[in-house]
Amino acid sequence: MRNLSISVLAAACLASGSAMADETSEGFFKGAEVDLTATNFYYNRDFRSGSGQGKREEWAQGLMIDARSGYTPGVVGFGLDLLGLGDLKLDGSDAEVGTGILPYDEDGARTTFGRVAVTGKAKAGPAELRVGSHITSDLTLKSNTSRLLPQTFEGASLGAAFKNGLELGYKRFDRSWYRDGVDRVHLTITNKDRRFSGTPDSDHLDLFTAGWKVNDQLKLRIEHAELQDIYRQQVASVAYRQPLPVGRLDTELRYYVSDDVGQALAGVVDNRAVNALVAWNVNGQEFAVAYQDMSGDTAMPFVGGTDGNVFNWTFINDFMERDERSWQARYQLDGKRIGIPGLKFLARYVKGDNARPNTFAGEGRQWQRDFEIGYTFQSEALKDFSIRWRNGFFRSNYQRDAEENRLMLVYSTSL
Repeated sequence: MRNLSISVLAAACLASGSAMADETSEGFFKGAEVDLTATNFYYNRDFRSGSGQGKREEWAQGLMIDARSGYTPGVVGFGLDLLGLGDLKLDGSDAEVGTGILPYDEDGARTTFGRVAVTGKAKAGPAELRVGSHITSDLTLKSNTSRLLPQTFEGASLGAAFKNGLELGYKRFDRSWYRDGVDRVHLTITNKDRRFSGTPDSDHLDLFTAGWKVNDQLKLRIEHAELQDIYRQQVASVAYRQPLPVGRLDTELRYYVSDDVGQALAGVVDNRAVNALVAWNVNGQEFAVAYQDMSGDTAMPFVGGTDGNVFNWTFINDFMERDERSWQARYQLDGKRIGIPGLKFLARYVKGDNARPNTFAGEGRQWQRDFEIGYTFQSEALKDFSIRWRNGFFRSNYQRDAEENRLMLVYSTSL
């Protein structure tokens, strides 16, 4: 419990300082923001085929305090962000670990765990420098935030956002802390289904980004990421919104190019990926279809522990195998637009074929069906509480069939 207490206390220090600052103060404290999120998380994945572990099941309570200072006055303003993270095991056995909601090591899942992620920052004009822990959401590097504790990356980032809609950025990371990790680890490549020759350590990852919001309808973005001596990846994205007589049409096209680089420590990496999405939004509802096509000599690579930022990524499968083609049909509902504020609903079906995994002789085929329903309570007494249930049903002729349920009760508020 000691580590958990220290984590919560350290992140709360900035909240206390903000509360004590008077209305006439400027900079560091007056611009501070502090958010508290407490999540009660139950996870169950049943494997319905194959050998090995038959079930992953755990229940835990998580706590996150995100404290972000303002900037000191002056031409260059300085600030500090603290992210306090902790969780407490409520139930689970050693035979059913691996859910991702509890940090674990060779001794099994931790009963309690806590840490503080620290980030120093400096801002001058449109430019901001950040050194320390980062949660990223780039097209080539996306932190995994789907469990109790988010994945963070250690390093530095420099970004600038201009009034004409142009954004430029550079990041260098040399370590990562996984969502269920107990320490920082070297960066590596994900090697699901033996897609590559191994998971060697890389010294660092460099990421260059450029985006331009041309107008309210058109957005352009390019990225170049290089995991030293393992692989590099470029992507170009075009997103367009078109108002219609009824509703709005949203479209986005992404094209990824990935290959090995330097010493090629993970072996051959050679992939081209096309991502396309078309969505019709009307009266709080979205009707969407997506297409994903992989080509080249290997599957699409992504950094260890992260989520692949592609349209057909789901919470059970990625549909990113060598030569795989996949289609998605999706429906989403925002209940506020139909007179049920607080209600959220998603239904999704993804089907893939033509895959050529290294673990299977023949054509790989798979499909997944997902439901997600959530509700944020509307009464004054419970307005900061929400509940969410996810259910997934996955079938494949070369991976283990699985059925999954996640139940989350979340309390989230600004302090």
